[in-house]
Amino acid sequence: MMSPLHILLAILVSACWGANFVAAKIALEVLPPFLLLCLRFALVALMIVPFMPRPTVGWKPLLLLSFLLGTLHFSLMFEAVWLGIDMPSAIITTQLGVPFSCLLGSILFQDRLGRWRSFGMLVSFAGVVVIAGTPQVAHQDWELLLAILAAFAWASANVMMKRMGEVKILPLLGWLSLFCVPQLLALTLLSDGEPVQYVAVMTLRHWVALIYTVLFSTVLAYGLWYWLLGQYPISQVAPFSLLVPVFGILSYQWFYHDALTTQFLIGGVLTMLGVGVIIIRRPRIGLLERL
Repeated sequence: MMSPLHILLAILVSACWGANFVAAKIALEVLPPFLLLCLRFALVALMIVPFMPRPTVGWKPLLLLSFLLGTLHFSLMFEAVWLGIDMPSAIITTQLGVPFSCLLGSILFQDRLGRWRSFGMLVSFAGVVVIAGTPQVAHQDWELLLAILAAFAWASANVMMKRMGEVKILPLLGWLSLFCVPQLLALTLLSDGEPVQYVAVMTLRHWVALIYTVLFSTVLAYGLWYWLLGQYPISQVAPFSLLVPVFGILSYQWFYHDALTTQFLIGGVLTMLGVGVIIIRRPRIGLLERL
């Protein structure tokens, strides 16, 4: 059994990841998505790469994973937020990465789904369909599609990590971040023009949000999470990831005070119920959380 202190640390990690949604929304008030991600990954790489050896995987897998997880997944999600998607709906929709991972695993690895995981997949997707019909999202079809595609990109990266086998996570995050920087810088220059004009208008609030995503959501949270995984079985640690959307929505409500409709709550509960079934039945699927 996990000790009370380690349970608190697992909850702290989930809180750090959950609050990262709010930090990203604040930073996106002045920074376009590609530039925000470029700055974020540059800072992560600066903090990790000089002190960590290169992961024991080839350059090509590192480059592909950096594109899937860093450039594609986060760009799609941040673009949806930047375009104004209802944030609680975005938080729940990101959880589709777990059933997508389950589905891809069954296709690529002949991983038998079984009755319970199939049920979890159906329920989680049904929950997002319910959310799609809420007044907040009813006219945000494009933004919701971007969030769903972001979840699929996350799942693709998750499956690729499974192919890699055991890899130390902090060196991997550092080197992935380093590979992401030139990709995102090129996209920034092509789509948004000169980056300096955006950075020049950042206030202390925006810098704090950016630093939060680097220090707390990435370095601290990942360090604690994978340390806990080294101390306990996956089945004991992974279910705490179900608290991420809870903390995400609570922190968003704290800052923005948006009302949650009954229909959204029903859809959110259905999605998380389905995701919970999948994680409990196959905890390793839920291990790759948000950078």
